[in-house]
Amino acid sequence: MGCEPATRLFNPDTTAAPLAQSRILMREVDEQGSAGATVLKDADGRPLAVLEPAFITTADIASITLAQAAQGQEPVLNVTMTDAAAPRIQAATEARIGRRVAFSIGDKVLSVATISGPFGKAMQVAGVGDQAEAARIFTEITGKQP
Repeated sequence: MGCEPATRLFNPDTTAAPLAQSRILMREVDEQGSAGATVLKDADGRPLAVLEPAFITTADIASITLAQAAQGQEPVLNVTMTDAAAPRIQAATEARIGRRVAFSIGDKVLSVATISGPFGKAMQVAGVGDQAEAARIFTEITGKQP
């Protein structure tokens, strides 16, 4: 038995702008059961209600970088916001500290996380699967091969 380095399916730190039609959204999770909530499915196929409107949309994103989180960990998406959107996102995330939010592409929730502190210019999305799945998602939202 031997040890070999993991095969990289993508060039680390591949960066591209999202396609306008990719429909990237970040919305607060509806913990109260509001009547007007949108119901999506989480990564396990369970219903997940989210509040409208989204506080981050595709138009707010300048670029997405597909990167390895750390040695032996799953890939992550590093999302950089536009300069125009950053102050609004800073205020929106500051108002949601301690609340759960869902990051979705189309109707598929990629990640649910609790906002631990405000951010405006950049965020990291974990839970995008293994290297093959992360590469597929990156291509879906940017139109580029990693």
